[in-house]
Amino acid sequence: MAIMFVRAQVISRGAGRSIISAAAYRHRTRMIDEQIGASFNYRGGASDLVHEELALPDCVPNWLHEAIDGLSVASASEALWNAVEAFETLGNAQLARELIIALPEELTRAENIALVREFVRDNLTARGMVVDWVYHDKDGNPHAHVLTTLRPLADEGFGRKRVTIMGEDGKPLRVVTPDSPNGRIVNRVWAGDRETMKAWKIAWAETANRHLALAGHEIRLDGRSYAEQGLDGIAQKHLGPEKAALAGKGKELYFAPADLARRQEMADRLLAEPELLLKQLGNERSTFDEKDIAKALHRYVDDPTDFANIRARLMASDQLVMLKPQEMDAETGKLSEPAVFTTRDMLRIEYDMAQSAQALLKRDGFAVSRKHVDAAIESIERGDPKTPFRLDAEQVDAIRHVTGDSGIAAVVGLAGAGKSTLLAAARLAWEGEGHRVIGAALAGKAAEGLEDSSGIKSRTLASWELAWANGRDTLHRGDVLVIDEAGMVSSQQMARVLKIAEGAGAKVVLVGDAMQLQPIQAGAAFRAITERIGFAELAGVRRQRDEWAREASRLFARGEVEKGLDVYAQHGHLVEAATRQEAIGRIVADWTEARKQAIDRSVSEGRDGRLRGDELLVL
Repeated sequence: MAIMFVRAQVISRGAGRSIISAAAYRHRTRMIDEQIGASFNYRGGASDLVHEELALPDCVPNWLHEAIDGLSVASASEALWNAVEAFETLGNAQLARELIIALPEELTRAENIALVREFVRDNLTARGMVVDWVYHDKDGNPHAHVLTTLRPLADEGFGRKRVTIMGEDGKPLRVVTPDSPNGRIVNRVWAGDRETMKAWKIAWAETANRHLALAGHEIRLDGRSYAEQGLDGIAQKHLGPEKAALAGKGKELYFAPADLARRQEMADRLLAEPELLLKQLGNERSTFDEKDIAKALHRYVDDPTDFANIRARLMASDQLVMLKPQEMDAETGKLSEPAVFTTRDMLRIEYDMAQSAQALLKRDGFAVSRKHVDAAIESIERGDPKTPFRLDAEQVDAIRHVTGDSGIAAVVGLAGAGKSTLLAAARLAWEGEGHRVIGAALAGKAAEGLEDSSGIKSRTLASWELAWANGRDTLHRGDVLVIDEAGMVSSQQMARVLKIAEGAGAKVVLVGDAMQLQPIQAGAAFRAITERIGFAELAGVRRQRDEWAREASRLFARGEVEKGLDVYAQHGHLVEAATRQEAIGRIVADWTEARKQAIDRSVSEGRDGRLRGDELLVL
């Protein structure tokens, strides 16, 4: 079962640590510390290594390019950390930060690699960090070791660990104090502080939840502390590879006396208050069955008698609500479908969420004048004088719907249906009336896509929530908050965001894919809200030019993959390859050729090689 485990540690000379030794261990290889001439060899554990990467920020100085050019990942890691060792001269120097992250067991290895890549790109290399990460999996204990630099890259080595905060005027920010009447320059730790770490934990949970949802899993992680979740006293202990391996094989675990005391304390706490476990389960997933309850309980309780007693009390708890009874096969008499449960807390959250949605629906004062809406539509249609186009009636209706008077609105449409285009027009209309417009999405990549395609300043929902909690960038009356991929947002998070918007007097616009309207169940926030408030629907597909391709997209969206592939095959657009590597090579080659043709066409049309938005979407 996926667990929320992110631990940070600093690798420091002051603690007797060597970054070269640490890197060699993580890459399961041999490395040499050039400063002291010592060799560290950890090749014996090579079978644990699933994947390794050295991720670089956008701007990399020549010296680092030259140092790692043509090297394997492990050798490039060795070169990087030797450069760090050479640069740091203090005997107690901090050399690197490491994040140890438990990866979801529900995801395949390829899916976990994609998950870590997205988290690293959006949260670490985006800050200018060099990130050296590996993926280990020993006997069912998948986890990532993520090593990050503590200094920014510079033309000659590395920069300062503390950097000056610049004000809006481009000058150093100063704080006047009695001791500094002229103002003390404000600095910050470049690699981040405790608040940064807290933000990373939340970002990891949000990114993991998106990948779990995309892979069809309902379980969710919560990046908040146990205290913030109201789960004091049952903090989960990461077992580590050896104990995890034994647990996976059903063997008895050995715990040190302190660990045994801690686990017994957890068992005693759950015997006294078993509902704590239901609360944690509700934070992880909206619905669950008896097997899920048993798995969660086994994290904390080993004694068979305690296990049976707590489980019996859980099943009899008033906090447990059965959504669907178990189903038996009429012929065999065996269980065909287990009973499905949720918690009263989850139902209460969804009730509060529905109440906030209703309150926003009744709130008016957000109507945009027809003049501004028409001007926005015209601006979008004539954005490129050489290739004007017209929004169809469906898109225009959707624009008028979201720019209406109420404090909440929703748009549902297939991928490629034109949601980005209508949001670009809606932004112009809202801003024309003086509204501040901001965007949010579950994942950083989706937030970037929303901003690039619509011009709406966007961040992840987790980032906005953290900022609001600290009194920064707060919502105000008349603001418009656009949430993209709303169908991926959990009920807990949706309820929190709607409550904040309701209190601030802001408007919320939910945008989602039609296939994200899951069957009604606890946790299907987007579906529950749209059924109450209504929505504008974009049924057509506009990203593809040919009608047959549009029909194939509709088939894919409905889950009829084979029929969609048949359509592509009938038009000679289905390419088969003997191996996965061959297929990837063909995709890259085709993409490269399509990009070259688009650039050549741009040059011939006098656009200096610049590509239009529709061309970028295709690529």
